[in-house]
Amino acid sequence: ISKTKITFDLILIKQTIHLLKKRQILKLLSICKKKLNPNGKIIILSLDHQKNEIPTFYLMKKKLNVSLEKDKKLFDLIYKNNSKIIIKKFIYQVQISKKKYLNMIKNRYISTLLNFTDKQIISGSNEIIRKFKKNLKFKDRLICFIIIK
Repeated sequence: ISKTKITFDLILIKQTIHLLKKRQILKLLSICKKKLNPNGKIIILSLDHQKNEIPTFYLMKKKLNVSLEKDKKLFDLIYKNNSKIIIKKFIYQVQISKKKYLNMIKNRYISTLLNFTDKQIISGSNEIIRKFKKNLKFKDRLICFIIIK
């Protein structure tokens, strides 16, 4: 029986790396690099920790800022441990109805909301209702790390 080595041209890690511990991130990236074809790439997409404009309520903003500060340290680690890396930033203009956005909050669309109680989500939703207009307009800022094997 022959063993087939599976390799990839591209591996995408989208807005999840911050959920891992530092050692897990380094191990994941090491495994991914080994699985890449010679000219393969790892792409890591995440929220940009600078100038974030996502509409939030007070507690969400507080938790998001802590998470983004952790992300900054992780990004520095990734950058330091990879000699062939390209960093790109993307800005998307977002228009969404407040009703749809409130539904996204209820469904915990962003990992910052995962550990919130239903009571905290309801309270935060009420704050969003008071704080924002019928249609939300903001810039969604992403950072992209392209690691080349």
